[in-house]
Amino acid sequence: MKKVLTLAALMGFASLSFGQGIVSFANGTTTRISTNNAANTTAGAMAAAPVGSWYYALFRAPSSKNGVSTSLDPLSDGWTLVAIGTNTASAGRLNGNTTTEGVVVTPTAPSTDDYAVAGWSANIGSTWAQVEAFFNNSPTMNQASHDQGTQAAVAGFFGIAPTFANDTIANPTAGAINGVFGTAAGLIAGYSLTSIAAAPEPSSMAILGLGSAALLIFRRRK
Repeated sequence: MKKVLTLAALMGFASLSFGQGIVSFANGTTTRISTNNAANTTAGAMAAAPVGSWYYALFRAPSSKNGVSTSLDPLSDGWTLVAIGTNTASAGRLNGNTTTEGVVVTPTAPSTDDYAVAGWSANIGSTWAQVEAFFNNSPTMNQASHDQGTQAAVAGFFGIAPTFANDTIANPTAGAINGVFGTAAGLIAGYSLTSIAAAPEPSSMAILGLGSAALLIFRRRK
């Protein structure tokens, strides 16, 4: 009986070892996040801010995906949300918000997957569901769907990595940790969050229109 239990325990441990893997979800000094297409370097990184000022979503897809559309919600484009991260106190730096800070556990290992990252300012929300709501639950993540939505128009920053971590290996937990950020080809070398302007409210537009009309009438009388 002891032998059977020992064998079962060993098999369970082995299955856990090969059933999950980890990749680093923390960027470095050469892959810092910036805004409005500034250089993704220490000098060009967005300013230091309190932790929780920016949020990031890590998406994973099979290695055959080989790309992410920057105009679509990744969830509607075949990607799976695997982690939510936030910024550190350092300029342009982020860490994965998991039990082991800076890493994310993936379902299979050793495996080769593609990864993509989206980021946004905290005033939009802290979850991907809130980001989708900010864009009126539209599959198209762009300014137009935000402006035409029924949600309150809030200015902020948003961006999806224009490049992606292609064919990144998720090693077993006992092995070396690979990262989705880096300067090598096929990795996310950094990206920019783009400023989003709040759409004018209908009442504001009406007031502006009335003001313009009054000014025109006043000029004609004069």
